[in-house]
Amino acid sequence: MKKEAKTFASWNLHSLRFRLAAAMLLVFLAALLASSALDRLNTKPVSPDQEPYQDALILGAFSLAVLLLIWLVSQWSLKPLARASDEAARAGPRHPGVRLSTKSLPTEITPLVAAMNGALERLEHAYEAERRFTADAAHELRTPLSVLKLRLQRARIDNAPDWKAIEGDLAQMTHLVNQLLNMARKEQAGREATSRPVNLARIAREAASMIAPLAEAANRRLLVDLPETLPLLGRADDLRDMLLNVLDNALAHGSGTITLLGMQAETLCRIEIGDEGPGVAPALREAMFQRFRKAQPSSPGTGLGLAIVREVAESHGGSVSFADAATGLVRIELPCKKNLLF
Repeated sequence: MKKEAKTFASWNLHSLRFRLAAAMLLVFLAALLASSALDRLNTKPVSPDQEPYQDALILGAFSLAVLLLIWLVSQWSLKPLARASDEAARAGPRHPGVRLSTKSLPTEITPLVAAMNGALERLEHAYEAERRFTADAAHELRTPLSVLKLRLQRARIDNAPDWKAIEGDLAQMTHLVNQLLNMARKEQAGREATSRPVNLARIAREAASMIAPLAEAANRRLLVDLPETLPLLGRADDLRDMLLNVLDNALAHGSGTITLLGMQAETLCRIEIGDEGPGVAPALREAMFQRFRKAQPSSPGTGLGLAIVREVAESHGGSVSFADAATGLVRIELPCKKNLLF
């Protein structure tokens, strides 16, 4: 029934099939009217030898009229394709926002144009991600590279390199590059990777087990309270990285006991990770999810951890925010899916 409705809806003035059918119908009706008019005007009897020639003349004249009308209708209908071709030729890195207009296009071609616009939009996102990655890498690596250069110059002058400081600078740059690559992969995965049924509760337990040795080494307690299952569609590796980034953030910048709580609220799977530290000022909470933003510029880290968390959460159709509490409580909400087979 839906297919029939869709087929019927496609027969409109913007349909090439409709235009051609209407043109042929008009010519057919005109032929009938002309034949009837000739019969009324021709009062002289027509001999049997002349009748075939007269019919052939009428048929030939209207055949030419049909061909001419079909050619004119085709030209009129396909003319917008020339405009779309010009627009497509402009698309590229210099004009990433170009889209093909569907105005006046035949309805048979609009699905193809819509698919091309979708491809152009994905290309625009790819260009933007590449540009942002290059700009971020250049901006953030400039300072540590300058510091390393000064250390090496001092080592050459004093002939006594500070290997511990140099190794620390290299480790910082390595961590920054890895975080940038991780961010780029998360953005790409959010656009292209296929989601599968996963148990967020099990993933959260795995993340907790990975962070537990670090918490123990820092004399910090880690409390975990999770249900048996939190079913959703997603990418297990990205979700694990998301939770590890929040836990690592609580370990590096918080204090006291770290809590990892999970619950299912109607259609949402909720994860809350907090600690007993002072938390983040309300005015800075939203800004903390931006790239390279830190509450204290001198604090350790790259400022990419929470940006990665938001990227993963939003690519899964969810959200992340600081809860309205005095402590640093991060709340992640993702859409749950019931009756999933893991």
